[in-house]
Amino acid sequence: MSKRRKNVRAIRLDQGLRQALDAQLERFRQKFGRDPGPDDPIFFDPDATEPRLLDGATVAARMVAVMKQAGVAPAIIHAYRRTGRIVTLDNVAQLSDDDLAEWQAAIEEYRTLEERRN
Repeated sequence: MSKRRKNVRAIRLDQGLRQALDAQLERFRQKFGRDPGPDDPIFFDPDATEPRLLDGATVAARMVAVMKQAGVAPAIIHAYRRTGRIVTLDNVAQLSDDDLAEWQAAIEEYRTLEERRN
């Protein structure tokens, strides 16, 4: 009897995302000297001697740094910090009404904070 994974979804990868994943797989191979197994993280802590996920705070801090470097609007960065997600035209249809409301509230919160500062 074969095991079936629950809650598995297939998504299409555009060329850029596919290349990024291929590059990450190559980093894994270079770091650990083997292909990742089914329980190994693709996005791993590069300072660890064994494959392990980066902790959430490190991921969030790196994400914010990259967003700032890329010139992402401060309101979007604030909403990411508050919700842990980035809402785009590509993913908006996949989010629940509650998720979208939380995102919009974070955007509005940023605007209110900015008005108070000025």
